[in-house]
Amino acid sequence: MSPTPVRVLLADDSDLLRALLREAIDEVEGVEVVAEAADGAQAVAGVGEHRPGVVVLDLQMPGMNGLSALKALRESRAAARVIMLTNHADDVYREACLEAGADHFLDKSAGVERVLDILREWAQAGWA
Repeated sequence: MSPTPVRVLLADDSDLLRALLREAIDEVEGVEVVAEAADGAQAVAGVGEHRPGVVVLDLQMPGMNGLSALKALRESRAAARVIMLTNHADDVYREACLEAGADHFLDKSAGVERVLDILREWAQAGWA
């Protein structure tokens, strides 16, 4: 019997970035993308519907931004771990996201590999 895969919801307003992340994550053993969202409100709704173990959440999105979505997820007691992914890696944003309950805060310019490393680590640990 194989372990339960880590279920991921991708939330970013860029269709291209979501597609690239999905393609890369599809190659990671023990991890599967179960939903996508183009803004924070869709991400919060998607977590309620799909119950992912991980949310990869963009900070800057139209409508409800990533920080507001993160706060809503934590207020709802959603168990999902959150990886914030942003072009705005300023310390002010980092501190605000980590204080709001993000598990990781990553700069998009660092590439997708760091996200994949975190997902691999969680999959190997059996954290679904």
